[in-house]
Amino acid sequence: MLTGIAFSSVFALLAFAPNADAHGSLKQPKPTFDGSSAEWVVLIDNYWDIGSGGDQSGLFKTMAKEKGMSVKDVVLDMVKDKKCGYTVADAPPQPIPSDGLAKWAGSSGGGFTHRGPCEIYIDDKMVLHGDDCEEEFKGGETSDMPVDYSSCNGNCMLTIYWLGFQNAQWQAYSEYTVDGLSENSLNTNNFVVCDYS
Repeated sequence: MLTGIAFSSVFALLAFAPNADAHGSLKQPKPTFDGSSAEWVVLIDNYWDIGSGGDQSGLFKTMAKEKGMSVKDVVLDMVKDKKCGYTVADAPPQPIPSDGLAKWAGSSGGGFTHRGPCEIYIDDKMVLHGDDCEEEFKGGETSDMPVDYSSCNGNCMLTIYWLGFQNAQWQAYSEYTVDGLSENSLNTNNFVVCDYS
């Protein structure tokens, strides 16, 4: 039986706006923020020189394969030491979603707001990969991503990594949420926001 899981999410977006509120956040499970839920921390020009326009998701997939890197690898390299951004580390745990979904909501409604790949991990096990998550997990009210929580035995970290592309600008965000942990389980909840433009 699943007793709980800690959630983290790291997602990189591309956008011109200097504030991430235009892009949204993880809604299920919902992290606890200390202040703003989505301010950018770092700006960087195009992480890889894949240019602007065209099939950036396809270009990223090709370059990632050539470099032997996953979405997770790229995002973690982008955020560097900005891994604990704006969430409350000792926030109360959240229950494991009974519907088996992780849900992303754009701040103006809908789901993912940019094309780009995403991955979800439970601890070190990849449980979801999409080459273009905006397309593969189309938003209604949210972009709903099916997650198999069965690999969690009560003290797990779920992480979502998302790279969203809009022209040559990249932004990276990272968040962690505690999910239904038992009394003796680790209770961490962190949100990292890094913006790469």
